[in-house]
Amino acid sequence: MPPVFPPQSTQAISATRRGSRAPLLLCIASAAIPFLAVQVSYLLAAEAGSVPWCIPYIDSCTSISATGRSGTASYVFRGAMLPSSILIAAFWWLHWRWMRDAGSTSPIRLRSMLWLGWTACLGLVLYVSVLGEAGELWRLQRRIGTVLFFSFTFLAQLLLAAELRHLPAHVAPVAPWVGRWLLRLCWMMLFIGVFSVIIQTIDERWHDAIEDGIEWQLALVLQLNFLICSRLWWRSDWHLGFHREEQSGS
Repeated sequence: MPPVFPPQSTQAISATRRGSRAPLLLCIASAAIPFLAVQVSYLLAAEAGSVPWCIPYIDSCTSISATGRSGTASYVFRGAMLPSSILIAAFWWLHWRWMRDAGSTSPIRLRSMLWLGWTACLGLVLYVSVLGEAGELWRLQRRIGTVLFFSFTFLAQLLLAAELRHLPAHVAPVAPWVGRWLLRLCWMMLFIGVFSVIIQTIDERWHDAIEDGIEWQLALVLQLNFLICSRLWWRSDWHLGFHREEQSGS
């Protein structure tokens, strides 16, 4: 599925004409569907009495996993998160293909971003597929999936931010702005993670009290990164298209 660029006579990607909506919708869906799934799952779980009523981002009253372990909430959680892993994988492919064809100067960084992003999606699948299952083996799989998703997504977003900041201005004038904001949010995620490690070293009980809230905050910042990328596609003439190659007869 090679991309279709505007004719060469345009000389640059226009900032005034709207192009394909698919990349824009993909970025929005990659952020919005997981976010809404977690919020709805929490409300359903709280209504069923599985988790307490609170503001989990602040009160740290329950983990994200607890919202999707049982009852109706589990169907909503799994039913949204598994397709989200496919959407996020497509998100990474989209940006890899776009920046590669737009003249990226660092193919190694681009390939690393793509494979890190796809590995993170695999981690999400590992985590969601055994959510609610009892046993040490399933607990280990959930832990591995969580670490893969958060850490590899962070690294992929960091590489994406670096690549956008070095993208030629005529390709997407807003790319440096998006890159700077992605980088700021990555620094925020790093700060939250380091803060959690420091607290765990100083006071284990304090860390246990705030650990769930930190998880909610990290997930929110991670989803904001996907949403900010939609700004790249708000006004763009870059298109996704299907082409059939004509085969010459023998």
